[in-house]
Amino acid sequence: MRYLVQEGESNMQPAVLGTRAIRAGGVDWPAHWQKTVEARDATRAATLPPGGDRWEARAERFAFLTRSLDAAGDPFVTALKSALRAEDAVLDVGAGAGRYSLAIAGSVRRVTAVEPSAGMRAQLARAAAERGIGNVSIVPSGWESADVDLHDVAFVANVLYFVPDAVRFIEKLDRSSRRACFILHRVEERAKPLLPLWETIWGRPRPPEPGALDLLNLLYSVGIRADFRLAPLPAPALYASLDEALAEARRSLELLPGDHTHDAAIRAFLPGVLVKRDGVLEYPAPRMAVLSWEKG
Repeated sequence: MRYLVQEGESNMQPAVLGTRAIRAGGVDWPAHWQKTVEARDATRAATLPPGGDRWEARAERFAFLTRSLDAAGDPFVTALKSALRAEDAVLDVGAGAGRYSLAIAGSVRRVTAVEPSAGMRAQLARAAAERGIGNVSIVPSGWESADVDLHDVAFVANVLYFVPDAVRFIEKLDRSSRRACFILHRVEERAKPLLPLWETIWGRPRPPEPGALDLLNLLYSVGIRADFRLAPLPAPALYASLDEALAEARRSLELLPGDHTHDAAIRAFLPGVLVKRDGVLEYPAPRMAVLSWEKG
């Protein structure tokens, strides 16, 4: 359910009238969110090569995770499917390599996948073709400029960490859905096990990313009464070898491509945080949350 924000509480006013928004803890949650995202982004900008795109470099990794997804046991897939109907049009904002678009495509009439990264789009299209999935349309755009029609259900998974103006992003998500919206967001950040190593390498603590509780408060502060469910996902980071885990750790630590200065320290650190199970290495799975709200 969406609610009108009283004048003076926020610049964003959802379209459906109702009770007033809640000032959770007296915090300006949109401003808090923006400050948190921008502080985290500043650390990334300092380590990204000029003109670089971190998502292009990670497209193959995301494709591997998409292939590895156990859709039947994934709580977010289960949550989405519980709200879907065979005739539905579904919108996936920031679809990446198609981890969730492809998992639900067989349950609905069509899926629209909005994705700005060319590398991610190529992996999504390749995976859809390999699986014989023909009802996923890819929109090559960021969400702010994407031109999409109205869908029955809209969702976004693991994207809002990078969005300073989360209110505008969510308001557009809300407007683009007839019936329900879903957000998958981490309670604890994915790279939490690497934070001590980050501080050793960079000489300062890493700014936190906005978590699921920040998001819940943000939603309530703009009048969206979202349901909040913890969703302990299967570990998303699986590695066949320590070398593979080391390569991914370099990216998580925001080291420049080709910078192997800290490889020895990373290699010595990883065995203390990785767990070996069924022949592969993995980090402890981050706790996740599914936030959702119905329309009308």
